[in-house]
Amino acid sequence: MTVHYELPTTADFAALAGAHHPAITIYAATSPVVSERERAEVAVKSGFDDAIEQIKQGGASAAELSALRAERDKILGDQRLWGGLARSIAIFVAPGFSEVFVLPNRLDDSWHVGSHFTLGQLLRAPSQDQEAFAITLSAHEWCVWHATPTDRAVKLEIDQSGAANLDEATNREPGEDRPRGAARGGVPGQGGASRLVGDEGRKTLLDQYSKRVIEIARRELLARDPEERVPVFVFAAEPLLSLFLANTRNSRRVIAVPGSPDRLGAAEVDEAVRQQLAALNVREAEQSLRQLSEGTAGRIERDLAAIGREAADGAVETLWFDFTTSVNGTLDRESGAIEFASGNGSGEALADGTRAGDLLPQLALLVIAKGGKVVTVRSDDLDGTVWSGPAVAELRFALA
Repeated sequence: MTVHYELPTTADFAALAGAHHPAITIYAATSPVVSERERAEVAVKSGFDDAIEQIKQGGASAAELSALRAERDKILGDQRLWGGLARSIAIFVAPGFSEVFVLPNRLDDSWHVGSHFTLGQLLRAPSQDQEAFAITLSAHEWCVWHATPTDRAVKLEIDQSGAANLDEATNREPGEDRPRGAARGGVPGQGGASRLVGDEGRKTLLDQYSKRVIEIARRELLARDPEERVPVFVFAAEPLLSLFLANTRNSRRVIAVPGSPDRLGAAEVDEAVRQQLAALNVREAEQSLRQLSEGTAGRIERDLAAIGREAADGAVETLWFDFTTSVNGTLDRESGAIEFASGNGSGEALADGTRAGDLLPQLALLVIAKGGKVVTVRSDDLDGTVWSGPAVAELRFALA
C-alpha cells in the first residue's frame, strides 16, 4: 500500500489507468479533526464491504477476494493514515495493487466496482485551485494565512510594526477617537485631525488602516507569489471590508468574505477557505464556459468521439467534464478512436465483451498528456445555458 499526501501526478494517473480487474474505487469526505475520524472510517469500511460483496456475486475467485480483503484490512488498520487526514480520501484497490490519496478538497462519498478505477473525482484535486491566501481583518488585529494543496491554513509571520491594529495604524492611544496629538475642544489640530470623530471620522480612520494593511500584506504576498496567481480571501465586517476592497489595486484575485473574523482559529479559517475556493472554482468555470459559448462557435466541441480525435491530435486547449457522470468505453490513445460500451456507454463492456472504463477521465488524461488543461465540474453547479455535458472541449483552432 502506498499513501500519497501530495496531489496526484501524471505518473500516478498512468499507474491507475487501464484495466485492474476487479477494481475497487472508494472516495470519502474526511476531516483533520480527530473527533470526526470515525465517520470517515465507517464510510470507507462500508464502501469496501459493499464493493467486495458485489465482486463476490460477480463470480470472483477465492484468491481475488482474499487479496482484496487483505488490502482493505491494511488500509483500515493504518493508524498513521487515519491520524493524518485532510478533507477527503481516495482509495484504489485491486488484487496486488493498493494506492491511497489524502486530498485537500472535499469529495463526495462513493464506491465503484469494475474493470477500471473510477478517476473522475481524483482528477478534481489537481484540476482546480487548491491554494489560497486569506486576510482576517478587524479593528483589533489582522492576520495573513496561507492554505496550500497539501497543508491546512497557517498564519504567516509578518512584520506589522506600526500597523498591528487600528490604533497603531492611525497613531492613536487605545480607545481614542482621534489620532494622537489631535486637538480637543474645537481647536484645530494638524491636518484637521480633530474632526476625525463620529461615524465619518471613524470611517476615515478605517480607510487609513486598510491602506496600511494592504501595503504590508501586498509586499508579503508578492514575495511568496510574485505572479499574483494565488487568490486572496478577505474576511472582514463592514465598513472595513468595502474600504479594503476599494483600496486594493493589483491584478490578484481578491474575494470578499463578509462577517467578523475575530473568533476564527486556524481550523475555521482553513474550512472557510476551502469552501470559498470551491465556490470560486465553480464561478470561474461557468464564466469561462459562458465566454466560450459567446465567442467563436467553431472552437467548441461537445461530441465525445470528436473530442477523442481532437485530443489525440493535440488540438484540445481545455476540456471540461462532469466528474459525477460516467460514460464507459475504450479510447485508443494514438488515434483518439472511441468505442462505447453497451447501452450507449452505460454498460461495463463492449459488444464483443471487452471490458470498458470511464471515458471521461481517459479523455482528460489524454488532453493533459498533449499539453491541454482539464477542469472538472458538477453539472448541477452550472447554468444550463452554458453547460450541456457530459463534456465540452475548447479547441486550439476553429474547425474549418
